[in-house]
Amino acid sequence: MKASSFFLMLGIFMLSPALVEATSNHEYGGDEYDTVIKGISPDRKYAITTHGGGEYGYDNFQVCLTNNLTGKRIGPLQEVTENLDTGADALAAKWSPDSNAVYIVYRISRHEPLQAVSYRIAHGRAFPLTETRVNATDEQIAYWQENCSTQHSIPKIFGTPKPTSANP
Repeated sequence: MKASSFFLMLGIFMLSPALVEATSNHEYGGDEYDTVIKGISPDRKYAITTHGGGEYGYDNFQVCLTNNLTGKRIGPLQEVTENLDTGADALAAKWSPDSNAVYIVYRISRHEPLQAVSYRIAHGRAFPLTETRVNATDEQIAYWQENCSTQHSIPKIFGTPKPTSANP
């Protein structure tokens, strides 16, 4: 292999979004909940949302099951913990076609495997299918990379976003 080819391949590898992606943080408004990537269920009844406080969103950061029709939070998904990112665009949800199950893939560090948590949705509530988060499978990692490694707009925002100096 020529040296130039080696360095080109090395550069592509090192710039891989999953390896070098910057942290995605968000300063939330007091009642703002943002929907994660692919977070709205196929039947449009539910959304997976994020909310946090403080300068970067880490204070009391939580991921919630939310009623997509009313915007009312059903409850926190307490198994989604130790998030590296607080921006909703850094978490990906994948719903079953019947909206009865969802898994959420996210990062806890830049250097560890992605994490995943699965839930069964029944009677308007989320029930964990796994006791705690687990290392994401290759399929889940590919899904996260496809959906979170490039900038996407947030599918839906509930509540009022915090005003910024560029957008008072």
